[in-house]
Amino acid sequence: MELIFSIVLFSIIALITTDISFNLYKKNSTKTYQTFTNLKLETTRLFLIKNGVSNISYSDDSLYFGNDLLLDNISLYETITNGFITTIDICIDKNSICQQWKIKI
Repeated sequence: MELIFSIVLFSIIALITTDISFNLYKKNSTKTYQTFTNLKLETTRLFLIKNGVSNISYSDDSLYFGNDLLLDNISLYETITNGFITTIDICIDKNSICQQWKIKI
């Protein structure tokens, strides 16, 4: 009887531990992806602040500066210019991460 109880208890503990480990791994992978994507967007924003927005173009879900690729997998891209400020709304990877940039012209 003790052996059966021990095996059942060990099985329950092993299943719970495995589930917790898997959920932590999945959460860590998601956070890592989001952090990397946000870093990519922030780097692009800083590049555009330094080099200006006059040479950017959007086509085929990609953002180009001149002929060079800046970002790909863009699902939303809108540009609005008011006076000396350009507002860019951008989303990457099926709207999973979105940002709004305000860049002084």
